Amino acid sequence: MAAKGFILIGLIILGGGLVWGYLTLDYINNSVKTEGRVKQVLKRHRSITPVFEFTVKGKTYEFEGTNTRSDAYELNDKETIYYNPADPNDNRTGNFMNLWFMPVFLTGFGIILSAAGLGTLLFSGKKNPPFTVNRQM
Repeated sequence: MAAKGFILIGLIILGGGLVWGYLTLDYINNSVKTEGRVKQVLKRHRSITPVFEFTVKGKTYEFEGTNTRSDAYELNDKETIYYNPADPNDNRTGNFMNLWFMPVFLTGFGIILSAAGLGTLLFSGKKNPPFTVNRQM
């Protein structure tokens, strides 16, 4: 029964990863791509939080990125920004980690869990026939 649980949980995680990936792709396809810059670097305990700014139709928008390692961003670094044309405050940085890490991770993890469960289900309980020697006397 544990194998069926692995398959079910794996498929749920796989589905979540695929949905997250679809939503990310949909966001990118319906967003405007622009170039922003790091306006400020907020130093936190063992990481930094970059503050990005970008301009849309003469108005400047800024937002805090996600915490990252201390050497990831420096002042005035350029970064690709995707924003919703109807609401530029709805924005994301365009790097792989921010956009695609979780969908790829969840999809891969879901595949691994499902495959492990399926493999266990298919191959458990099947015993190899004992080794026999055909002796004719």
